[in-house]
Amino acid sequence: MRNLKTLVVCILAALPIQSFAADAKARLDGHLSTLGGGLELAIPLGEKFDARVGFNKFKISVTQNSSGMDYKGDMNLSSVGALADWRPWSGVTHLTAGVFFNSNKFEMSATTTLGTYNINGVNYNSAGGDRTSTSVEFNKVAPYLGFGWSGHPKKQGFSFSTDFGILFQGSPKATVTATGAWGGANLSQLTADSQSQLNTDLKGFKMYPVVSLGIGYAF
Repeated sequence: MRNLKTLVVCILAALPIQSFAADAKARLDGHLSTLGGGLELAIPLGEKFDARVGFNKFKISVTQNSSGMDYKGDMNLSSVGALADWRPWSGVTHLTAGVFFNSNKFEMSATTTLGTYNINGVNYNSAGGDRTSTSVEFNKVAPYLGFGWSGHPKKQGFSFSTDFGILFQGSPKATVTATGAWGGANLSQLTADSQSQLNTDLKGFKMYPVVSLGIGYAF
């Protein structure tokens, strides 16, 4: 009987230790998103708050012929995020605020064939082989607001995660250079016209939608 009581006492004393051991310290997620693929580490700050840090990467190159020009474009997405989640009901739903250190960049070159090209309302003649190069960048620091669903990083095991939000990246900034004859045109004026037209066209892209799907493990 004494041995049975001793066993029961030992089991009861061990329960809190087992419960604590089942709690996780962090969650590591792999995800695919409109910012690229990446990894993220989440740290619990209590029942209702988490902190997340992670990175995203993606690169793609495309070529296309349009309006007599041969285009080659490179999109390079690269960002690092620092986010805070609030779980208002202590469950899987979270509201998120934070910031991304944004190195996303788009580069494009265009090579002409024989013809006339209208740039920002001005016609330029080309015998072919003339070229423009364009680089588009964004604010290096971009605030983020969003919401989603994910397992609590305090609870051990596998879980799926989703995020929907907006990255406030500011108006994209385009830089244009030109090389070649361009029918004897003033290249400074041509690049200024091209840059002005592109920056006007890009004004509507101040906000970038973020959609993310991932799977993680809390350990």
